[in-house]
Amino acid sequence: MDATLERTVRTGLPVTPAQLGLLVAHARAADPSAYHTLYRLDLDPRYSAEAVARALSGAIALRPAMRQVFGLLPRPHARLVAPVADVVTLQVAVAAVDFADAVSSVARQVGQPAFDLGTEPAHRCAIVRAEEGTACTVLLAVHCLLLDAVSIGLFADDLAELLTAPPTAAELAMRVADREAAHVEHLEASPAPTARDRSAAWARRLRRVPSLELAPVPGRPARTSLTGGQVRCEVDAGACLGFPPRVLFTGLYAATLARHANTSEVVIGTELGRSADPLPVIVEVDWTLTVDAYLSTVVGPAVEAARAGADISLAQLTAETGRGPLHAAVLAVAAAEPHRAYAAVRAVRRLGNGTVRSDLWLGVTPQAGHWLVELEYDRELIAPAVADGLLASLRTAVRRAVDDRTRTLAELFTDASTAASVRSDGRHPRATAGLYEAVEAMARQQPTAVAVREPGRDLTYADLLATAGRMAGGLAARGVGPGDVVGLAVDSGLADSVAAIVAVLRRGATFLPLDATVPRRRLDDMVRSASCRLVIGAPVASAALAVPVAELATATTVASAADPDAPVYVMYTSGSAGAPKGVLMGQAWLAELAAWQIDALAMNGDSRFLQYAPLSSDVCFQEIVPTLLCGGTVLSLGSADRRDPLAVLRHVVDTGATHVYLPTAALRPMVQLIGDRGTYLPDLRYLCVSGEQLTVDEQEREFLRRHPHCTLVNHYGPTETQAVTTYRLRGDDPAWPAHVPIGVPLPGVAAYVVDATGHLAPPGVVGELHLGGRCLAAGYLNDPELTAARFVPDTFGPAGGLMYRTGDLVVRNDRDELVFLGRLDSQVKIQGQRVELGEIEVVAARVLGVRQAVAAVRGEQIALFLLPHPGAAPEPSRVREHLAATLPAHMRPQWIVPVTAVPTTTSGKTDRAALLRRLDELLATGGHGDAARPPVHLDALERGLAALWSRILGVGDIPHDHSVFDHGASSLTVLDALTAMHAAYGVTVPVADLYAAPTVAGIAAAIRAGAGTLR
Repeated sequence: MDATLERTVRTGLPVTPAQLGLLVAHARAADPSAYHTLYRLDLDPRYSAEAVARALSGAIALRPAMRQVFGLLPRPHARLVAPVADVVTLQVAVAAVDFADAVSSVARQVGQPAFDLGTEPAHRCAIVRAEEGTACTVLLAVHCLLLDAVSIGLFADDLAELLTAPPTAAELAMRVADREAAHVEHLEASPAPTARDRSAAWARRLRRVPSLELAPVPGRPARTSLTGGQVRCEVDAGACLGFPPRVLFTGLYAATLARHANTSEVVIGTELGRSADPLPVIVEVDWTLTVDAYLSTVVGPAVEAARAGADISLAQLTAETGRGPLHAAVLAVAAAEPHRAYAAVRAVRRLGNGTVRSDLWLGVTPQAGHWLVELEYDRELIAPAVADGLLASLRTAVRRAVDDRTRTLAELFTDASTAASVRSDGRHPRATAGLYEAVEAMARQQPTAVAVREPGRDLTYADLLATAGRMAGGLAARGVGPGDVVGLAVDSGLADSVAAIVAVLRRGATFLPLDATVPRRRLDDMVRSASCRLVIGAPVASAALAVPVAELATATTVASAADPDAPVYVMYTSGSAGAPKGVLMGQAWLAELAAWQIDALAMNGDSRFLQYAPLSSDVCFQEIVPTLLCGGTVLSLGSADRRDPLAVLRHVVDTGATHVYLPTAALRPMVQLIGDRGTYLPDLRYLCVSGEQLTVDEQEREFLRRHPHCTLVNHYGPTETQAVTTYRLRGDDPAWPAHVPIGVPLPGVAAYVVDATGHLAPPGVVGELHLGGRCLAAGYLNDPELTAARFVPDTFGPAGGLMYRTGDLVVRNDRDELVFLGRLDSQVKIQGQRVELGEIEVVAARVLGVRQAVAAVRGEQIALFLLPHPGAAPEPSRVREHLAATLPAHMRPQWIVPVTAVPTTTSGKTDRAALLRRLDELLATGGHGDAARPPVHLDALERGLAALWSRILGVGDIPHDHSVFDHGASSLTVLDALTAMHAAYGVTVPVADLYAAPTVAGIAAAIRAGAGTLR
């Protein structure tokens, strides 16, 4: 039976919304002791243990909130129980030399065990005394339902008064009765209508503030065990610059959080008034404001606005806001001057009990001549190194604000160490010669070794050198020499392509890959902007002379004009001005990259590197050139279609490839096939990926467990730098992050994470990745203005250097590894290729009748919204034709939607989210295109295939006669679908058949007719 029933003073008391919220949180918590608060009260040691115990019982008697017992059934309620004579659960007396250890030990005993809120009031008291009479401390563990940061000061006042001037029993009973009556009246009072109105307005404001996410490394748990860590420091805040301490520390805490969370608005929970839970203070952080202006015009009013809402519960705000929790960071500022007029209680401190209720809790307590700052953090969300960095940022901000209040908020912070920016994987090989000279030396060293292998042809190193020499002679005869750009559109096989690359290097020229599948108009633009006069291979561009390989190779060899300082290639990537931009990559870095790769991937004369990437991708350099420099063999894909994972896998098996470099999206289909078929790859040593964010699960890990000799290598690098970071995974690694880091910089690379304040970010702080060091391209070909905008002075490295602003958001984790988080601007990746949405918009706006075009991303597909000129009605089909003639396939939109207006956000920016919501409504109601016609499927096979494709593409049901490509399929999602169909039906549908009849009906027919075969 409940031992408190006979002591019940009042039953059926209402539970406030704040209490209800805490009751539910307590019930759901993995560790309910997270909702305990442990206080240390240091007393005048002259009072006896008996006097202290009596005073504690009296102080708790005077606080009815501390004598409540709660229940949730049949409806939430509270009971008020009568005071007890002795509330002390533990008394300890030790020698003075052991006093500190005893306090710590008793604190753990008192603070950790969870309370049963339904049986006894949720508090425990202990007294620790020094036997010599030199010290006395009370440790009070109490559930936050019963006592908060404001009430503890009032409790200490009561305790001090009861020690200094003990009342008679009758006097105490009278005061207890008065307090009980006031407490019951407060609980039974209904919120005033004005409070409800203010709550609604406050909630509307909170909805507009983004959630605070510190150390946002992907894979953060939705719920944690609430295990806490703590760091602390002392700061000298002087006279708080003339501001109340709560205003000063709220402002500087908010600025620190804004820096570390990469945001401009912060919500901090602060304990004000009689609320049982911290109420949210909303602070806008403008990095250009001075400290003085910020504290007086932003923070002060924000704190007062929250104080005015102290009669509003957090639970009420959370319900009206429709999201929770409202704040991830809490601030508790103890009063600078004690409330009490008594000396019996000398100090009050909040202690940690090893648990937390929020991501962060910051306690600020006045000490003699300084402030004690304590930061408690959730160890499952925030690593110790990240917490250390956050506290260091706050300490620096306080010091610099006190030193000069005219500093801007951005100037309150300083750069983190550059050590992590230049940390590499420990390999430091350096190139000793130019690329052509190194290939030539290897060819003379092993002339009969096979340099390139393709079906029906082995090109030896001697043949490679001879063919490249004759082709270089043909280029020379046509006026090609150092500084010229030569197009590559070789259609006669990999061996001829590699020979053409070596020939261009021999002439000191630069090669420009030209993909024949790209619209001719775009190829013409590329050729013209690169001043390219000659193309080796097919006539893919009208602006340049095309010379077949066979014709070029009939010339006589001429002396080498190779230049180790000459650029190697021009690669075109998406540009925001409506035209592609050509990245001119110099030779010095590529030679270093090749030397690093040979060392890092253990490449030698026995290496067989699969040439998977199209030549228009910069990855082809890593497949071809390092292999030639180490005397290995470059393997052609031959007849295998790179879109067909089964064909690629068979080729890897047949050729005994030791090194394979795949687009990230092709990894999982390949690994799934290997697992499904039980394939074993004894020769494969390194499997490299790049192109987009790599995520892995047990399938990839099982593959590496079955291939302990193989290493998975994740690379990152924009076209403007080539590969610049690396991260490795092996099957026996103890940690396998699902969201794989992009890793550490390569030797010679400086990878700077620049935060919102413009400083080098410490671990856990999101920032834009800037790349410096020796890895930078020479710039954008024939575009000095764009080059100057993106290749900016390196303010963190040696004077005179440059760094490239990638536009990628990253965070450095607690192991100093870079983690990719996404794009800073509207530039995205579709099918593993970088896309500038602005380029699509510019091209679409050139169509007659289009006033404005806005591109946005829905899932893995692009939506294009068209605002017409008044009176015009441009047909989406005509826009599609124009885009198809200008843009490559991965930049063409899946949906084209006419709109009557383009919405904007409160800051005046285009509101793409609102446009995408409009598209969702159209798709849901069948108001967009053929979606109005209900899908029809002939049988269970078609229904199953339609469901499979719908799941992969993230769209609604697909009619049986619609091309899956019209619903968002791409070359990469086809890989996923092929793998899924193989798993579901035990059938492999050839890629060519799928592309020939890319409808649900066509694929089903192929399966029924046996075009797919059981493997």
